[in-house]
Amino acid sequence: MSATLADIFSFLALLMRYPEESFFDDEFLDTLEDLLKSIDLQPYQQRIAYWRSKVADQLLDAQVEYTRLFINGAPHVIAPPYGSVYLEGEQSLQGKSTETTRDFYRQYGFDIVNKAEPADHISLELEFLSCLYRQEEITAAEKFLHTFFLPWFEPFYQQLMPELRHPLYEVSMQLISFFVQEDQ
Repeated sequence: MSATLADIFSFLALLMRYPEESFFDDEFLDTLEDLLKSIDLQPYQQRIAYWRSKVADQLLDAQVEYTRLFINGAPHVIAPPYGSVYLEGEQSLQGKSTETTRDFYRQYGFDIVNKAEPADHISLELEFLSCLYRQEEITAAEKFLHTFFLPWFEPFYQQLMPELRHPLYEVSMQLISFFVQEDQ
């Protein structure tokens, strides 16, 4: 079970990274569709399949939408994917909560190698959860989820949902929500 959760959280982390050729390809999108089928989310799988059939350059399409939602949407970033923004206020990036998150990573032997993103970026937090599950640190994963991730994910989710117009990111949010719910 831990290995499966590790793989799922690693995949969710990729969904929340800026799409790049190095991973965003047909195999990646096939895996997404397979995951949706396996957890009985056929309507979402059908939306992804339809999008794939209608869009010639899925990578570019996903990049444009990622940029709109998370990097520089006009007139402001729609939903910054950083915990500190929701925990410390809209103008706060890399605040105290970011350092607390990084400290928790270090407590379990992890650190951020690529300093381009703050430690509280959603993809890094999901990847950290994957690492904890892979090492069977279930108690630590649950603590991280409840103490660090969930307190900011819900406001992020609520801010993002009304702005979602792209099936890839709508599905991504639904999957993350599905797998971080306590009863799952």
